[in-house]
Amino acid sequence: MGSVDDCFDNAMVESYFATLERELLDRRRFRNPTEARLEVFRFIEGWYKPHRRSPCTSPSGGHVPMSLQIRYRAPAPAGALWLIAIILLVAALYWLRPLAAPIAFSLFLIALVWPLYRHNAARGRAQRGLALVGCVLLVLAGALALLALAGYAIRTVADGLGVYGPQLQSSYRAAVLWLEAQGIAAPTGSAQFSPTNMFHVIHQAAAQLNAILAFLALTLIFMIMGLLEVDTLRRRLPYAVGAALAERLVRAFQALAHKLRRYMLVRSVISAITGLLTWLLAVLLGLDLAVAWGTLAFALNFIPFVGSIIAVFPPALFAVAQFDGWLQPLLVLTGMGLIQFSIGNFLDPKLEGRILTLSPFAVIFSVFFWGVIWGIPGAFMGVPLTIALATICGQFRATGWVSRLLSPAESGTRLDEGT
Repeated sequence: MGSVDDCFDNAMVESYFATLERELLDRRRFRNPTEARLEVFRFIEGWYKPHRRSPCTSPSGGHVPMSLQIRYRAPAPAGALWLIAIILLVAALYWLRPLAAPIAFSLFLIALVWPLYRHNAARGRAQRGLALVGCVLLVLAGALALLALAGYAIRTVADGLGVYGPQLQSSYRAAVLWLEAQGIAAPTGSAQFSPTNMFHVIHQAAAQLNAILAFLALTLIFMIMGLLEVDTLRRRLPYAVGAALAERLVRAFQALAHKLRRYMLVRSVISAITGLLTWLLAVLLGLDLAVAWGTLAFALNFIPFVGSIIAVFPPALFAVAQFDGWLQPLLVLTGMGLIQFSIGNFLDPKLEGRILTLSPFAVIFSVFFWGVIWGIPGAFMGVPLTIALATICGQFRATGWVSRLLSPAESGTRLDEGT
């Protein structure tokens, strides 16, 4: 236990043993060893460590032993705690996606319609009800219009596949034979381009639209409840988190709402321009279903980057089935790609401006990440959720690094003094 002839080697342990004997063992008589062990445990864990103060002349300076243990113990690794918290949060968002995704989408819709609701609700209680009904009808009309356009495009393409399915299968076989003649191995499963398999894919997309309708109904319920509670929550916030933090949060939410409204406006304008140019190119090249391709491009461009890439290939594959030879399909593929590239790299940044700028990696990662977590609604909400994260974190010094990480240096959010 200690070295020979060294009275200081185990002095603290001997001092504790003396305290144990003086305050417990000399005052009690135990019937058996089990009772003695239990009473010693109670003395240590129930009295000595959490409550008994040591003498002021002792090395602990009159403090409770447990308080010294908490004060001087090694801090837990912050990185590991953050990693565990993030993993648990992602798991919770995934398992609660039937509830979490509609709530997040309803908050996004509240930010979009809030100026209209506030302007009309300030006139009186009767006007507040009319404003609520107007906001719900506006959101419902916009969502149903977008879904109707997507459904029209899918149905039209499905009808077209019924006509051009055999030609697409023949073109695929010809491509396989050409690749094999060049010494390149190619898959021989041409049956995947059969009309039956194509119709199966189309029906799956239609089933997704039906699921989105149910999602929209739940979202509208949360949006109505949220609009009615905004003013009440703003009055309660200072009592919950303090006046200073409440003011900072309100300022962050106002900035976020402005960014989300601008984002949705820009995304709608860009999608309309993309759909119009896609339709015009299809008409000029003689591609059938020009309206359907323009509508599909319009709907898919609400998903940044990923939707633009997806919108290029269906018209090109359809051109392979419609036209003889490879010149027209290559022109369709090149033209569609140039439209998406030009708008995404020149028009989009100018319209959005630096206020909405996120790094390309953050945009792509957010679309894929939230798409995996919440499906199609998550892919649509990926960029708004990332904008929200960057805006709110940018209001606090402790989390400002998140905002600077997601945004380029020249467009980083200003950091306010504070925690």
